[in-house]
Amino acid sequence: MDKMTAFMEKYFLPLAHKIGTQRHLAAIKDGFIATMPIALVGALAAMFSNVLFGANTLLGEQLNRMAWYANTVQPFMDATLLPVVGQIWWATIAMSVLFSTFTIAYNLTRNLGEDPLAGGIAAIAAYLVTLPQGVVIDDNFAWGTLSWNSFNSQAVFAGLIVALLAAELFAWVKRRGWVIKMPDTVPPAVSKSFSAIIPTGITLIVFGAVAVFFLDFVGMPMGQWINYALQQPLVRLGQSPATLIFLLVFSQLLWFFGLHGMMIIEPALTLMYGPALSENQELVMQGLEPVHVLTRNFLDVYGMHGGSGSTLALLIAILILGRKASDRMLAKMAFVPGVFQINEPVIYGLPIVLNPIFAIPFIFGPALNIFIAWFFTAVVPFAGLLWFAGPWTTPPVISAFLASGGDWGATIIAAVTLVLSIFYYIPFVILSNREAEVE
Repeated sequence: MDKMTAFMEKYFLPLAHKIGTQRHLAAIKDGFIATMPIALVGALAAMFSNVLFGANTLLGEQLNRMAWYANTVQPFMDATLLPVVGQIWWATIAMSVLFSTFTIAYNLTRNLGEDPLAGGIAAIAAYLVTLPQGVVIDDNFAWGTLSWNSFNSQAVFAGLIVALLAAELFAWVKRRGWVIKMPDTVPPAVSKSFSAIIPTGITLIVFGAVAVFFLDFVGMPMGQWINYALQQPLVRLGQSPATLIFLLVFSQLLWFFGLHGMMIIEPALTLMYGPALSENQELVMQGLEPVHVLTRNFLDVYGMHGGSGSTLALLIAILILGRKASDRMLAKMAFVPGVFQINEPVIYGLPIVLNPIFAIPFIFGPALNIFIAWFFTAVVPFAGLLWFAGPWTTPPVISAFLASGGDWGATIIAAVTLVLSIFYYIPFVILSNREAEVE
């Protein structure tokens, strides 16, 4: 174990640290995190209309069996509240690319030491420049009409690439000193605005030329080409359980050595599984069935009971069979945070970091849970697909019920994987007891 630790510290951890601090990956991670309030409000709107109070939803069907509800409350819902939440969803999840383009460019421009607000605005404009100025409707060209496909889950990669390139180009021009400099007597806000004119103009000219190239020579908008050439292949790669399990084991291994594994692999998870989750939600909002098995929250719902490593299961195992007074005290103190997916007290307090006793269930147990959940979702269609992106602090099992729109199969599978996780940890809790007795 000592030799393996030394090897990992010498060769593996420096590489992981470089990945975690790489400026583009950091901007992607921070950019998507910044859109969380918008994403959560939109997701709650989707749940309100497609799980709770829509006439054909899980709860709505039960409530409409009561005549007074069907005759009075449901018509009120259909005429007022449901249209309101529909508009909220349209302004949040449906247009999510606009927000992520800005936040990613904002963070990258800031990382490059330039004006982040100007960089974010330039990126939004650059993305709009790449869009066609109209669409074909019934064989007629409608100028001034934008396609929703330019803003929904199909455009995630296009917005991300434009955000990164526009921010880099904007910062590059500013570093060259190609700016309008105002006298010192001019207010700073005005001076900042003037200094961004030339970098923004050059950025838009470049992306305008790229847009014309794709429209006139490639025969399709740049975003559509990126979707076909990059996003769809990567999403298909992510739908292999081997891909998700590899990323999960890699993350758990990083955690074992004291690095925040989920933060390091978050860009990969977002790129591969974020569009899948968004597309599932868009399909449900249109009254259709979701299509993707593996989504961004599949990992949280089935593989992270209580946080990375399913440590809520470890706490339960310690409370059942643990004999070390210090471990039992920690388990009692960390149990409530663990229910809400906060497990740093366990990882660093037990500790799990560099603890060879709990390494095996911590690193490989969640991967086995993911495989079981995938099998009973994709191979044996027992559990429904996930489409609702709830808060990451939602307690285990409840998160499966919500994420699947109230599917009992998904809820049962989440409960089963939680129980299995407890059994994964029990032998190692017993081993820890024996080690304490020897000491």
